[in-house]
Amino acid sequence: MMIWRKVGTLFRASACEPAERLVDTNALRIMAQELRETEDAMIVARRELAGLMAESKQLARSNDQLAEGITRRENQAREALDKGEDALAGELAERIADDENTLAEQRQHAQHLAQQEQTLRKQLSAAARRLQHYKRELSLAKANRNAEQVLKQLGSHTTGLNSRMSDLASSADRIKSQQTRNADVNESLRELAEEDEGQDIDRKLESAGISTGKHDAKAVLARLRGSEARSAPPSGPE
Repeated sequence: MMIWRKVGTLFRASACEPAERLVDTNALRIMAQELRETEDAMIVARRELAGLMAESKQLARSNDQLAEGITRRENQAREALDKGEDALAGELAERIADDENTLAEQRQHAQHLAQQEQTLRKQLSAAARRLQHYKRELSLAKANRNAEQVLKQLGSHTTGLNSRMSDLASSADRIKSQQTRNADVNESLRELAEEDEGQDIDRKLESAGISTGKHDAKAVLARLRGSEARSAPPSGPE
């Protein structure tokens, strides 16, 4: 029986997994919609607060009117007593008592409304701060998602770029190798040409300081200078 309970648990878990994946995949869209719904709820709450404030103002005006009426009736009752109109004064006293009871009830109601207004104001203020906080969180989450997508794309581009860089390096090395080989071949060809023309042995003799017997401009000038020195008459006293 235990194994079948575990199988049933597995089936229930498997049924939840697609829903969880769907929620995770659309988490940002869900949060954005929740923020919109929260803003709509706050608009409704502000309207309720405005209605509550309006009711408080109306009740305050009614209380002021009642208080003025009670003061006026009290003055009338005193004047009736002064004139010996006790019955009229008694009737005024009854109305004053009724108005005072009504005023007391309305003042209690006004006090209750003021407390409700204060509580609702605090709740709306706190909700507005939390809403701004979650808006910033959503903006950061979107920025992070965009950064992740950019990094993912950059990673694939970097892989291709590295491959192209490797190809370029290989091509450059191959070109350098070909150029070096060509230079070596040209140098070898030049050496072979010198050997064919007998220049190689002359170069070796010159390097050893041995005359090759060939005439060049320098040798001619040297010879001419030597001839001039020998033909010049010796200098002496006259």
